[in-house]
Amino acid sequence: MTRRPPTPDGVPFIGHTLGYATKPFDTVADLLAEHGVDDVVGLDVWGMGELYVLAHPEYFERVLVSERDAISKGAEFTDAVGQSVGAVEGDTWRLQRTEIDPFFRWDRMSDYAPTMREQVERRLGSWPSSGTVSLVSEMKNLTLDIIFATILGRELDLDGDTEVREAADGINGLFEPIAWALPDWVPTPGRRRFERADQVLRAEVRTLVESARDGSLASRLSEALGSEYPATVEEMEDQLVGMIFAGHETTALALTFTLYLLATHPEAYEDAVAEVDDVVGDGPVTEEAIDNLPVLERVLKESLRLYPPVHTLPRVTTNPFSVGERTIPAGTDIHLSVIRVHRDERWYDEPLEFRPERWADDDERPQYAYVPFGAGPRSCLGRAFALTEAKIVLATVLRDFELDWGTDDPLEITPEMTTQPKGSTPLVVRRR
Repeated sequence: MTRRPPTPDGVPFIGHTLGYATKPFDTVADLLAEHGVDDVVGLDVWGMGELYVLAHPEYFERVLVSERDAISKGAEFTDAVGQSVGAVEGDTWRLQRTEIDPFFRWDRMSDYAPTMREQVERRLGSWPSSGTVSLVSEMKNLTLDIIFATILGRELDLDGDTEVREAADGINGLFEPIAWALPDWVPTPGRRRFERADQVLRAEVRTLVESARDGSLASRLSEALGSEYPATVEEMEDQLVGMIFAGHETTALALTFTLYLLATHPEAYEDAVAEVDDVVGDGPVTEEAIDNLPVLERVLKESLRLYPPVHTLPRVTTNPFSVGERTIPAGTDIHLSVIRVHRDERWYDEPLEFRPERWADDDERPQYAYVPFGAGPRSCLGRAFALTEAKIVLATVLRDFELDWGTDDPLEITPEMTTQPKGSTPLVVRRR
């Protein structure tokens, strides 16, 4: 009989369900610390079946790179974004990736940068000269503005398109902790929010493909409809809905956490502002400028370590997967805990501290101890886009505004499909 990794006892009848639903990050961290033999621990949560959390760079390398053929993505992604490039497998994935990759190559960023800059200036122009903004709301609105204006081929109304904006965020409802912990048939508020969001976004993309700007992804897919890809309207809709969600959500969260960290760490903030003043001055944030902001780049890199927008990578074993002297059977759900590895003291000194200077030197740590964009062939399609966008946004905000955090309470986080801030995100801004 296969000797499996340990799944510690929880509360009778409900296991770890209550802890996971109320304090998911703490529950996983505590279980790994107390019972994580070989950095693996089983989780006993209603509705999730057999599940193991893996938290070591070696497992990340094996799952994402060297043994990826023995692993599948699982149903979570298709539940959220259908048969889109982030969810499909095998030849279907390769076909979609071939069609979509040209829109996200590094050499396309020079085409997008002026539009990104225009959208950032437009959004920041609506901020008060002195006042408080909801940081996460503003960043989600801004990155949605940018993905629509660049990749999807239409400009959103600055203060309008409310239904689309709410729906783009509503996809996350499928993955709130209570929804993970309950059977699929339970109609949680988050699942109802997801269903409404999916309906709204599908209506939006049907309109979008009729009017999208030539050369956009929406226009390209519409023109190719009925070919090898996309063969059906449903495939086209899945791809565009997935793009709306993935194309704005993670970057918005990265920006939220980075600006929070800058607003609460005066020394790092002053260093970043000084660099922006020296390189950008009062001028536009150009591609050349963002290539010469090493301090800001380290700030962003450290933020992605401490608050990875994708906190865990769910997968399913298709073959038995060895972990130390134990084996996870085929057909078992596994979660690669990115946030636990990113906050592991074995790989990072003072792992819970925000220390951008740690990236000034090439410290010796395993390659896969830092994976904010995943790794291997299935790593983030939009990495170049997201990094270019994030640097333009951060540099423009620091050029134009002084920042303070609007509360004495530290920012808490909660897991949905992505790492979400818990509670309000008040950023106090004063125009410079």
